[in-house]
Amino acid sequence: MLVRTSPGAASRARGRSAERYEHRMVASATTAARELVPLITALRDETERDRRLPTQIVERLVDTRLCRMAIAQQYDGLEVPISDALEVYEVLAAAEASAAWIVWNNSLPCFLSRFLAPATRAELFADRRWLYAVSTRATGKAIAEGDGYRVSGRWSLVSGCELAEWIALACIVHDGEAPRMLAPGAPELRLAYVRRGDFEILDTWHVGGLRGTGSHDVVVADAHVPQPRTVSPTDEVTLDRAIGRVPIICVMAAGFASQALGIAEVGIRTLITLARTKVNIEAGPGLRDRPSVQALIAGQTAALDAARDHLRRRTGELWRSAEAGARSSLHQISASWAAAHHAIDAAKFSLEGAYAAAGTTSLYSACPLERAHRDLHAMLRHVVAQSMWLEDAGKVTLGTAPTHPLYAV
Repeated sequence: MLVRTSPGAASRARGRSAERYEHRMVASATTAARELVPLITALRDETERDRRLPTQIVERLVDTRLCRMAIAQQYDGLEVPISDALEVYEVLAAAEASAAWIVWNNSLPCFLSRFLAPATRAELFADRRWLYAVSTRATGKAIAEGDGYRVSGRWSLVSGCELAEWIALACIVHDGEAPRMLAPGAPELRLAYVRRGDFEILDTWHVGGLRGTGSHDVVVADAHVPQPRTVSPTDEVTLDRAIGRVPIICVMAAGFASQALGIAEVGIRTLITLARTKVNIEAGPGLRDRPSVQALIAGQTAALDAARDHLRRRTGELWRSAEAGARSSLHQISASWAAAHHAIDAAKFSLEGAYAAAGTTSLYSACPLERAHRDLHAMLRHVVAQSMWLEDAGKVTLGTAPTHPLYAV
């Protein structure tokens, strides 16, 4: 007997199926991150020594597709809702900041692929074992030539470049030797997706914090990049899904903030352990019996919890708008920026307090506080942690336009 299904029932069934898939992907991502923690922590010394993630960790990241959380399902991505991706970043950062940083950095070139033609996007994500990297520093030159561009330049701080099959590199577009100007003082900028074999890596990453990110310099010399493999935030969006509608840069800032919270959580946990176990050899009360330490632990635990909840609530609003097919409002975007910077400040304040309270113990590399302190201060040099974004959020609240051209992208 033929059973007819009404269009409404079919739509509801598809919706339930999509919800079940999304739930599995979220559970898979968060579970995978937690299951990775023992391996990541066991190999921390190797990560530090080699200034890159060990092969065992990279293989697990590939197998779990954690670096594909910002890729749509149709391209073999996890398409994880933003608030849940934040949990993944935080879990990984608490175990090893460099691992979280690599996963987070993979998200940006994946988000930016919304501006590519579908066929090019499919080409870019054709192999689920491929990883990605990006540099938004416009230190390259893209000379218009035939059906594309001749790309040359040197880019610094390209995190995960040794692991990447494709790197999106920011370039100033040139017509011949002259920059192509969109307006006075505003040259045209495009990011070119350059494949392994067309870029060279220079060993420049000799640093203290985030040592395992392998953030070396990358050089490209006269590589031909077809025009369809380049993007600009002014291009038309071709991915009509939530992952293609949610605002990019403020979401990246939220991911940054979640990593900072994970690192700060390490600081508080370490201080609690020290307060319970450290033998006091000086006059006066030990760590456990100091009122200032007791207040710090209680207050900063609450502060980190509050910052985390607020950040996920604000990013959750962005995702729900994207799921509904709507563009996030400028006020929603500003609220997310503010929540991200509030969380960053809370993490910094908390970690500094724990680092100081632990005394000379914090100086030793065997103490997790020493590594956490280095990693967080390295992170804070990143552009999304700078105050200009928070200033723009204040401008929006006061009824004026933000200054940064990528503020609402």
